[in-house]
Amino acid sequence: MKVKFWGTRGSLPQPTNQDEFLSVLDGLIAKSKSMGIHGLRTFQMALKNGQIESPVVFGGNTTCTEIQCGERFFFVDMGSGLREAGSFYIPKGHKEFHIFLTHMHWDHIMGLPFFVPVHVPGCKTYIYHVHKNAPEHVKINFNGINFPLNYSQLAGAIEFVQLKLHQPFSIADATVTPFALDHPGGSFGFRFDRNGKSVAIGVDGEYKRISRKDLGPDLQFYQNLDLLVFDAQYEISELISRFDWGHSSPTIGIDLAIREGIRAIALTHHDPWSSPVKLRRMLGEAEAHLKSQISTYSAEWSARGQPDGPKIFNAY
Repeated sequence: MKVKFWGTRGSLPQPTNQDEFLSVLDGLIAKSKSMGIHGLRTFQMALKNGQIESPVVFGGNTTCTEIQCGERFFFVDMGSGLREAGSFYIPKGHKEFHIFLTHMHWDHIMGLPFFVPVHVPGCKTYIYHVHKNAPEHVKINFNGINFPLNYSQLAGAIEFVQLKLHQPFSIADATVTPFALDHPGGSFGFRFDRNGKSVAIGVDGEYKRISRKDLGPDLQFYQNLDLLVFDAQYEISELISRFDWGHSSPTIGIDLAIREGIRAIALTHHDPWSSPVKLRRMLGEAEAHLKSQISTYSAEWSARGQPDGPKIFNAY
């Protein structure tokens, strides 16, 4: 299994404007000089090799995550990143697409009208959902007013498939199981299992329920994961003023990963106001939190062959 991020922002897309680009460039030049890197060609190569900073930026599209299972691939959510995904796969001759929808908030569905396969005859897109009213809320975007086409005018076919909470669904040689997240209006994560490997998508989720007792039937979908894609939109200090907004913080994900044996955690759903500098700072705070907490579970993590605990990275 492989994971590819086509979109990592939450709430709104975040294009890189002129001032931000120049600010990032200034920072890279200053860091390269401190490393003894001089000359444009040397700077260029060091930048491409990740020697100065990797990644340089974290992406501007809203959430869309691809799960590659052998020769098959699935998407979770259809934010603005879905547009690029469709444009990538259509020239390769793909005609069938599978999308798992966490919920219908705008940042998670805004890419569908620009997803090329829904406009190509002979293409079919399956949209898997738990919300019973998902089809009507997705179709309403194609009303001739918000978007130039009506739903009936789409040249490609779309089929909605409702899944049941906590019940496994088999597709190709993978098993996908939806679980509940804490988010206004309801949101659902998805755990993918294939050949002994596992990935769970945990956005949008505030993670108000964090203890094993409170997670209840959802607990099992976090246990012994190879990778958790986690909603880390806000710093822990920001959560106080954003209670019930439906998003979480890196340190909460770290606590969950340490306790439940999650081998790696990808922090994503970056706030549109979070600069690359802030995202790197948040990652550093998460790493420091991990170091301060891992000793409590040192025996368990040593037995897993990861004495330093879960791997942490910012999705980009």
